[in-house]
Amino acid sequence: MPGAAMQDKFALPEEAKSIAKVLPLVLRRLVRLIIGTISYPAIIELLKTVYVEEANKKLIRDGTAPTKSALALVTGLDTRVVTNVIKSDFNLELEPEKTIPEAALLDTWAKDPSFQDANNKPAILPIEGRGRSFQSLVLRSVGRNITVKTVLSKLESSGNVRVVHGNIDRVELISVFYSPISSDLANLTDIAFLEASRILSTVIHNISAEENERVPQQGRWTYRLDQNKYKEFRKRVRKLLEKQIKEGESLLEEFEEPTKQPGQITVGIGWYQWGDHEPDEEVE
Repeated sequence: MPGAAMQDKFALPEEAKSIAKVLPLVLRRLVRLIIGTISYPAIIELLKTVYVEEANKKLIRDGTAPTKSALALVTGLDTRVVTNVIKSDFNLELEPEKTIPEAALLDTWAKDPSFQDANNKPAILPIEGRGRSFQSLVLRSVGRNITVKTVLSKLESSGNVRVVHGNIDRVELISVFYSPISSDLANLTDIAFLEASRILSTVIHNISAEENERVPQQGRWTYRLDQNKYKEFRKRVRKLLEKQIKEGESLLEEFEEPTKQPGQITVGIGWYQWGDHEPDEEVE
């Protein structure tokens, strides 16, 4: 067994320990926003591309040639994966049917001749059985690990299919467009990601900027709030933020140019209050 000295030699640096402690909090909230709307394999494909692209930019900033070997070392990815990402020109587009299993199934149903009728339209399929059936469709497009009942229930609730009852129960395709969340929730999710990206851009800027060039990035909190006083606290915070938001809007209007012109930049201010939602997950 390695001795204490050897163990210390391979211990994580303090910076890495700090990131490893907080990163799961960020990832957990990210997953809560996207789970059910985009699949894990699709996220991994996006992450690989972004990782290689950002590593490429970092090496260039550091004055290092972004060779495939250097990129593999920085990202921890195989050079073959790096090569494929570079060949794709860092393409971040995903085909809709690859983002989530339900969408893949609907796409197969609509396009694969094996599941079409004599008019080249999606056939009404018997739920079970070999050959042209909903069960076979699930096996081909989703896999063996998810039951037919689970997939059918999900597609029924989303309004994509309906069950036609009879001597043999069958499934009819109603809509090929799968939408796991409402447009309102989709808009709120977009806003959430946009705001999160803005906060992170502030943090990234401050990490690399000289002290006199850093922008405000502050937070204040307490771990000793009486639960019975939380509603009153929220009320007071809302009033405070509403007052500051109006002042912020006035400041933006003061500096805003009357028309859009080349060379202008985007700036903004953000306000938010957090707490009470997942108190057990916060790091003290």
